[in-house]
Amino acid sequence: MECRVLGLFKKTLAGKGRVGVAFGAGHLALAVLRRDGSQPVLDRCEILPLDSSAGADAALTALRAAGIPRIPVSTVLSSEDYQLALVEAPEVPAAELRAAMRWRLKDSIDFRIEDAVIDVFDVPDQNRGGHGRMMYAVAARRSAVNSHAQALAGTPGFDAIDVPELCLRNLAALLPMASAGVALLHLGEATASIVLVRGKTFYLARHVDLSAGNDKANAQGHRRINAAGVVLELQRSLDYYERHFDQPPITRIAVSPAGARADELARELGRETGFEVSTLDLNALVSCTTPIDASAQASCLLAVGAALREEHRSL
Repeated sequence: MECRVLGLFKKTLAGKGRVGVAFGAGHLALAVLRRDGSQPVLDRCEILPLDSSAGADAALTALRAAGIPRIPVSTVLSSEDYQLALVEAPEVPAAELRAAMRWRLKDSIDFRIEDAVIDVFDVPDQNRGGHGRMMYAVAARRSAVNSHAQALAGTPGFDAIDVPELCLRNLAALLPMASAGVALLHLGEATASIVLVRGKTFYLARHVDLSAGNDKANAQGHRRINAAGVVLELQRSLDYYERHFDQPPITRIAVSPAGARADELARELGRETGFEVSTLDLNALVSCTTPIDASAQASCLLAVGAALREEHRSL
């Protein structure tokens, strides 16, 4: 699936690897990935602290100090920086698509459309009778796009800004069961993303509230997950996938990032659905030069997904 994210650059650089960067509170998550044939090799997966005294150059300073290789660099937006919507594509020439989509989205996002950078990517054809084709539209806050672009502008090879759903697609596509279809459930603190993938093809993304009606914390201090609500939203997503894309049922689920929280939810989902449910472990997904513990996986997972980018054009 070709996709373009946020229209910053004309093309990406050639190379056999990529650096993925994800911004956190006072730090950068860094992933350096190379491809040995078709096998991704994760050379580095680490957290780089940002020096607040460096101001706007903090990210560039941290990356230079880390000595990253001169290969393409992708970064990924935070969930609060954009909105993703599945919409019917306007019947306009390709060159006018994003402008037309801007008008279609103006009443469905929670910030001013004038402050949005718009881009789109396709999903497979759906069984919609006489209806038009559907596609995903990304409406990103212009301030966030500019902030990422300015923070990494001096980094050799910086060529792409992605959204988390496409980074998760990249990870899910490496799972052994991806060829038959898989649902990847990625846990945040209060919400989760459900991404449905078959092969390398992205079909559907939805978000689910993890704590609705449940304010209790577990032993690690996380709010307990409302497993019943997750099962309901997951089933709705799987039903939509079967009906609208005319695909065989997905019966395999992966939960990320790896750790006690994912293990607990995987057990509950397995009991409730009868499906095969596992956790996504980067050590099993890619060849790692150094084993990655659960804490590092939680911090670096989206950076790794960004480093797995293969598209030759940027949104």
